[in-house]
Amino acid sequence: MSITAVAPTAKERPRRTRTKRVSTLPAIKLSQLLPSHIDLRDPLKAVLVCEDCETWVPITGMQSKVQKLVPHHTGKAHVAAALHCRSSNRRIEFDMTIPEWRHALTDAGTEASSRQATAVLPKAFSPQTDRILRGRSVRGAVGRRAEWAAALHRVRQADQRRAALPQGAQPADGPEVPLDHLVPRQAAEQPEAGPLTCAHCGTTESSLTSAVAAGWCRITRRAHCGRCSERFPAWMRTSF
Repeated sequence: MSITAVAPTAKERPRRTRTKRVSTLPAIKLSQLLPSHIDLRDPLKAVLVCEDCETWVPITGMQSKVQKLVPHHTGKAHVAAALHCRSSNRRIEFDMTIPEWRHALTDAGTEASSRQATAVLPKAFSPQTDRILRGRSVRGAVGRRAEWAAALHRVRQADQRRAALPQGAQPADGPEVPLDHLVPRQAAEQPEAGPLTCAHCGTTESSLTSAVAAGWCRITRRAHCGRCSERFPAWMRTSF
């Protein structure tokens, strides 16, 4: 019967170690780590996330001159393989105080909460709307079609009453309706084919050609001779 050797698993990470070994890797500065990767709530049991294995590792020597990571494996205790992490016994440089770490952790939490998407809750219905919706679900499609047919009948009756003319004769006493708006604009602006008469001084011209040569203009759709049209500003004068 052959006996197979059991592969060693990772051990629990001690809080304190008596070894004097120090890793040759450069020291880890707390200011270079994320505030959420450091836990200084209990300074005697401080922990941080290892840069190499990305697992939480205790810091030893908090009451001594040198603080460093305890020797640890890369995996979970009693589960993963016993692989020694190269950041074991690596020095820790405390270049920030505990109040500064708490302030940085609070700022990071506020920024993270502002980036998280919040669920948009639908607005609650009013009591009247809720009763209407519940009534529709109770009546069903047949009841809704009947209600729509009744509403359509009332709408048609209102249209018929609106289109009906009142009884009685049309009033004769009143101002006449102006008919200037019935004349097309092109026809109103078209110059006369016969002789032209100045609307201001009464001067006449035999033809449109002679009127244009004499400098006649149109002002408010009326013909004016050259001398009378100079009394008006240029923006009011329209040439033929």
